[in-house]
Amino acid sequence: MRCSIITIGTELLIGQVIDTNSAYLGKVLNSLGVQVASRFTIDDNREDILSALKRSLEDSDIVVTTGGLGPTKDDITKNVLAEFLEVSQYFDENQYELIQKFFTKLGRTTTEAHKNQCFFPEGTEFIENKMGTAQGMLMRHKGKRIISMPGVPYEMKYIMEHGVLPMLAKEQEYYIHHRTIRTAGVGETHIAEKIAEIENSLTNGFSLAYLPSLGSVRIRVSAKSKDRINLDSSLDRIQNDITDILGDMVYGYADDVLEIVIGKMLLERGLRLGLAESCTGGKIASKVVSISGSSEYFEGGLVVYSNELKNQLLGVKSETLAEFGAVSEEVVKEMVSGTIERLNVDIALAVSGIAGPGGGTIDKPVGTIWICVGSKNRQSTYKLQLLKDRKKNIEYTSLFALNFLRLFLLREE
Repeated sequence: MRCSIITIGTELLIGQVIDTNSAYLGKVLNSLGVQVASRFTIDDNREDILSALKRSLEDSDIVVTTGGLGPTKDDITKNVLAEFLEVSQYFDENQYELIQKFFTKLGRTTTEAHKNQCFFPEGTEFIENKMGTAQGMLMRHKGKRIISMPGVPYEMKYIMEHGVLPMLAKEQEYYIHHRTIRTAGVGETHIAEKIAEIENSLTNGFSLAYLPSLGSVRIRVSAKSKDRINLDSSLDRIQNDITDILGDMVYGYADDVLEIVIGKMLLERGLRLGLAESCTGGKIASKVVSISGSSEYFEGGLVVYSNELKNQLLGVKSETLAEFGAVSEEVVKEMVSGTIERLNVDIALAVSGIAGPGGGTIDKPVGTIWICVGSKNRQSTYKLQLLKDRKKNIEYTSLFALNFLRLFLLREE
């Protein structure tokens, strides 16, 4: 079964709204064994919608659209669908009653625009939406199907999960499953060399992809089969084989992120973490506290941008700052010692650097970053040499530092 996805909305094209719908749809459809053949993001206009429908139905069995089903004049999807299907529209009393009940619960009344929202192409089959006023719609065209849903993500997901996916699951002969292995600190070419033997040995129906991002690489192993049980066991075996080869490069699986993994490690070891940040300005702390329950292992952090605060709050010696400068191995080591002492924590992480684009020198060019992780008994340091993009330098440093902390904790066992 092949599917095309059409997301409709000018706001998606001009960057006002990020298109998360198509990513979600691609993921859940693929997991059912539905092959996503194409994706279109188009403007709210008649010509573009007609063109996308025509192109999509040329090589797909199902077309899934999101957007343009609201009550305002710019919501034209239903009108264009009726034109494409060459059918008239009708007023559905049942849908209007549902909208009235929906607004009554909210203590509001409907408008004439909501009444206009209840005109649908002839032959429409409704897919329930309990999250809003725009119902999902299923229409049939020359043996193929068009599924139209609202663009609001939580409404679209409700329709998919409660209506569309159960329907499609009954029709599928094949399962498509994935395993995602998450690595940090190494590039995709290095990883590919390490696991080349596994990749070359994959049989028909199995594939491997590398998905690099800033500071990390995801390895996705995919497989297609009619036998779900053997499919999962084979994928588990491949995942374990790759993990055995890559070792500490692997930090997690599926939807894991470094801050989740580190939180679990700190909890398991009964350790409290403290942070001292200069060039990252609290970015690392924001990642740590983005995880629910982080108060169980995170004591707090200090943003010490100036030399004066490094000295006053963390006890970094004036002599050390004067001799080596704020961006130095010596200073981040004293930042860690000061954090452990003054925040009364077991483990501390400190960073200091020149994020850019200005501020560099010949000896310490822009992108020079020092990182230190330590406990009362030992410390480990690392020097990064990045480029001149400030935003990327801060993000990469934060990710690298968290992974450096993870590796330190592994060696604390």
